Amino acid sequence: MRLLIAQLECPITTDVETFLDAAKSLTSAGGFHLYNPAGGLNPLALGSLLQEELGKEIYLHFHPADRNRAALFSDLLTASALRLEKIVLSSGQHPVKSRFPQAKPVYDLDLLQLLQMAHRVRAGFDPAGESIEGGVPLQIGVSAKADFPLELLRLKQMVELGADYVFLRWPSKLLGLSQLQEIGKPIYLSLGLEELEKGEGDWRKVKDLPIAGINLCIPAGQETKGEKVLKWCSRYL
Repeated sequence: MRLLIAQLECPITTDVETFLDAAKSLTSAGGFHLYNPAGGLNPLALGSLLQEELGKEIYLHFHPADRNRAALFSDLLTASALRLEKIVLSSGQHPVKSRFPQAKPVYDLDLLQLLQMAHRVRAGFDPAGESIEGGVPLQIGVSAKADFPLELLRLKQMVELGADYVFLRWPSKLLGLSQLQEIGKPIYLSLGLEELEKGEGDWRKVKDLPIAGINLCIPAGQETKGEKVLKWCSRYL
């Protein structure tokens, strides 16, 4: 059974109930992927609430664009303590492209370094090399694109470094459907609503693909359309 994941952006609001109601309307989603590009509600808090309310898989997205290694370590530790053990790592969006372009970027770690740190944390060590009492169980995934040779190289490096699964932005300019199996890790195709609306005929082939599921990026306010697309996907997965 393939997993249908709804990717939601952490809202810039204090109205948590509206966000939870919108998530609840996505009944065809088997999990939620919470992404906070800049300044939204903390995904740890939202993930904990969603897990308590809906009992579905929660994927927390962490990136180094606006957090240093100490803050990211704290996030990983807190996620594990809250039993939100599925994480997705990416480079993040540079602040100049965000709602707060005046914010200074951090990038204390790059994506490969963040992945390595997450593995050390899972093995029971903090960024300074000190042991962590109790251990930190985590399932560590990465979000990646493969439109240019450097991006494909980085994807291969992340797999070699031990990423447990990959959220792959689709379509890819360098990878065809037949090449997905070569990655050697569970693949979730990450798409916007527009990609899945382009042609039903092409997506009937999804059931034959070597993928673990679909990660559908659903903008705020488009939950009705998102649920329709998720329901459509469920017919072929």
